[in-house]
Formats: sequence, structure tokens, C-alpha cells
Amino acid sequence: MMRMLVENLREAILFYADNFYLVDFVLIVFVFFFFVCVLFLCVFLRHRPIIALFIVAFDIAASFFIYIYGYKFVDHQVRKRTVAIENQRFIQSSGALVIDFNITNVSKHHFKQCKITAKLYQNPSEEDNFLEAKKKNFIPFRKKSKILKDVPINTTQIQRISFENFDKDNNHTTRLASECF
Repeated sequence: MMRMLVENLREAILFYADNFYLVDFVLIVFVFFFFVCVLFLCVFLRHRPIIALFIVAFDIAASFFIYIYGYKFVDHQVRKRTVAIENQRFIQSSGALVIDFNITNVSKHHFKQCKITAKLYQNPSEEDNFLEAKKKNFIPFRKKSKILKDVPINTTQIQRISFENFDKDNNHTTRLASECF
């Protein structure tokens, strides 16, 4: 379990390090600079430890939110794209769920690589308690990724992701996430 988690983390770090634009690195440097500057302010407040502790907590939370919303802003402005599910079907003979989707590059840049992730979430039932319902809404029970190469400007590609050994119960929601560089 731990080895799989470390391997997934390693894969994600290598993917981002290989594909980040300069503006992404500038965002990371800005967040680090902001964090260090506010932390440096706490050094001057060492005689008031309660206030310094609150400032450190604020610094951690603010740095986290600046990075998350900054990344979303950069991604939306620099790497615009649309991803839409066109069709979902269950194939009886093989027991596979097939998801057809298209991705359109509407940015001003040629994408060298796009990672599309299809996530299947189980729909909560009426018998589920509050925590179980939230878990089903936020944690996918199946996930599969596909990496596309070369998506030129103003083009649409139709692609397919299939999940093998899928139980047809139609009690799921499909969501697509994309990251293009």
C-alpha cells in the first residue's frame, strides 16, 4: 500500500517536472517567497508566541490556497481546453464500460502532452449515512488515465477509455479531468 502511494507520488512529480511551463515555476517560487517572508515576520514576533503561532497557521493556509487557486488560474488562462463525454456504453460480451470523449485545444499553445483521467464515482444510496455519502461523492471507485501526444491548436480529438471487468449496475457517475502541457 505504502509502496504504491510512493510510486504514484513519484509518477506525479515526474510528470509535472517534465511538463511545467515557466509560469508554473514562477508560481511555485512566488508561493515559496510568500511563505518565507511571512515566516520571517514571525521571527520578529518571537516575544509574542501566540500571535506568531496564529500567523504561522495563516501562512500555511494562505500559501496552500494561493498555490491551488494560482495553479487553476494559470491552467485556465494558459492551457485552455474543453473535454466532454460523448458516449458511455456497456459491452455485454466483454464486461467493459467504454467512455468516448473528445478534447479540444482552445488555447494559444500547442499541447505536447495531455493526461486525461476518467473517474467513476458510486452514487450514494438512501441507506448511506452522511460520511458514506460524502465518501462516495469524493473518492472514485475506479480510475483510469490516458496520455495523448500532440494536440495542435484549435483541433478536436475523439478518444476512448475503457474499464474492463465492470459490473453493469448504472449506479455511477463519470467525471473527466485533464491536464495538458
